[in-house]
Amino acid sequence: MKANKALAASLAMGLVVSTLFTPVLSASAAGSKSYGGEVDVSTSTFKSDTDNSADFQAWRDGIWSTEKADSGKIALTPGETEKDLNFAWYSEEAGTPAVRIWKKNQEKKASIVKGTATEINKENWQGNVYTASNKVSVENYLKSNTTYEYQYTDNYTGKNTVWSEVETYKTGNFNNFSVILTGDPQIGASGSSDDYTASDSSAARDTYNWNLTMESALEKAPDAAFLLSAGDQIDKSGASKAEDLKTRESEYAGYLYPEVFRSLPIASTIGNHDTAGEDYSLHFNNPNSEDGLGSTAAGCDYYFSYGDVLFISLNSNNRNQAEHRELMTEAVNSHKDAAWKIVIFHSDIYGSGEPHADTDASSNRIIFAPLMDEFDIDVCLTGHDHTYSRSYQILNGNVVDYDLSSGSVKNPEGTLYITTGSGSGSKYYNLLNYTPYYIAERTNVCLPAYSTMKFSKNSFTICTYDYEGNQYADAFTITKSQGNNVSAASLLAKAESIDETRYTESSVNAVKKAAEALKTLCVLEDPFAQAAAEAFGTAEDPFSGYGSVKNEYKSNANRLAEGYSTLIDKTIYTQLNGEDVPVVSADIYETAKQDLSRALSGLKKVKKSR
Repeated sequence: MKANKALAASLAMGLVVSTLFTPVLSASAAGSKSYGGEVDVSTSTFKSDTDNSADFQAWRDGIWSTEKADSGKIALTPGETEKDLNFAWYSEEAGTPAVRIWKKNQEKKASIVKGTATEINKENWQGNVYTASNKVSVENYLKSNTTYEYQYTDNYTGKNTVWSEVETYKTGNFNNFSVILTGDPQIGASGSSDDYTASDSSAARDTYNWNLTMESALEKAPDAAFLLSAGDQIDKSGASKAEDLKTRESEYAGYLYPEVFRSLPIASTIGNHDTAGEDYSLHFNNPNSEDGLGSTAAGCDYYFSYGDVLFISLNSNNRNQAEHRELMTEAVNSHKDAAWKIVIFHSDIYGSGEPHADTDASSNRIIFAPLMDEFDIDVCLTGHDHTYSRSYQILNGNVVDYDLSSGSVKNPEGTLYITTGSGSGSKYYNLLNYTPYYIAERTNVCLPAYSTMKFSKNSFTICTYDYEGNQYADAFTITKSQGNNVSAASLLAKAESIDETRYTESSVNAVKKAAEALKTLCVLEDPFAQAAAEAFGTAEDPFSGYGSVKNEYKSNANRLAEGYSTLIDKTIYTQLNGEDVPVVSADIYETAKQDLSRALSGLKKVKKSR
């Protein structure tokens, strides 16, 4: 009843105005080039081009005909830190799983690490039956710039153990490294007349292109530390029927097929097509997930660090904001000196795709966007849209207007949002018929695409390519000055933590006044967001599924009607109504930060009476 009362107190019905308005940012922020352009996806011939390719046909008939039966391929995943590495795979018989690992040319010094086997009963359309999900975690073992070799076994029996073939894993520089980003390979989504059979032409087609994408990505980033996968690894969303479960496993055979994954860890997130089945958590061995925060049937939130970067993966199928906040608090506290904080989840809360960006994804915006602001997240990576987009810096629903003419920004406030395209080309969407005010660049050319991200202590750069290695979008860089780069979020936290009894009333009031001015820019009070989060999973939940809006809250589109959510009104309806969109000069934020910083420095201690 608490959530229901909160909802009732925060709701006010409004009318949807259909006027479309494209904002014009200042010259300093505008002018981004789009390499791909904006297309009507119904004109795409990518599917037929693949089917008619002699290379595809030879691969399908000569290689995939046997490989498609292997749903149990080993998947590497990042461990808790850069010194750790996790493994997961299926086996037809249960035993004591183990990994044998050593520095190259030092096999006599190999370490053997045992793991655990979970009893399962999984089958694919090719008739393979798996009875165990095996997981092993190698901890505090890896060194930077080192080549390792490893083997694994379903059942460790000492000297008589039967090991797999030797695979290679190479670490790079822990302080300067690259990561590959993909989204929505959604193996099986391209559709075929023989779905639900051992042939499954759609899975074959999508696997072929997914493999080409990953091969191209490794050419661009040969020393990549791992892959960040923004969800929807597979297509079959149902998990209640035996036929659906078999299809899911056959699609995982395609997702895990690329040989690069024997040496490239996968840090995946849970998409709406993954969420219904436990197979996701059985195929991957994600670190720091034991608390089960943000859970659905597939799995939950997790996090890990790599060098100076903290990576947080959230399950956006779960709208329990309190659980996500708990996980993010734990993650941030685990690496308080992280130079970069990166969050990945599936829902495109600031994207530009027609089916999702201002409908179901906006439902998730009211839950997840405030968390990005609260924890001062540098970059938020999402999928779901099957189109590529890059936002301006966003804080409190405002575009923070920086000079981006050089393709970079220094010491910015706010979060950069990236929405990935399709990693396999299995499915494409049209772009919204208006450009949201927060979008700096977007494209939906019907080719598989991926990004590479380079991290150092002082810089982050993202570059985006199609699966043939051609530039797909502008490169973009964020730089930071170490030592004197204090964020608005940290200043506000410092202001809220002061012990007022230690300082004079006038100096405390000065801090409160300056903090309130900055808070107005940075913190959005949205009673509906809190109420909706508390109502998640109850009869009072205003949303269903992945963010569909129940009729009593719905506009003439599948989004909240105007007047419910402060954030949605600000980030959607101001533009649709032709009003001034929330674009704020970066100088305004900087001035407010400086005022609070001076007020904090000017705190005067109360003199003790003698």
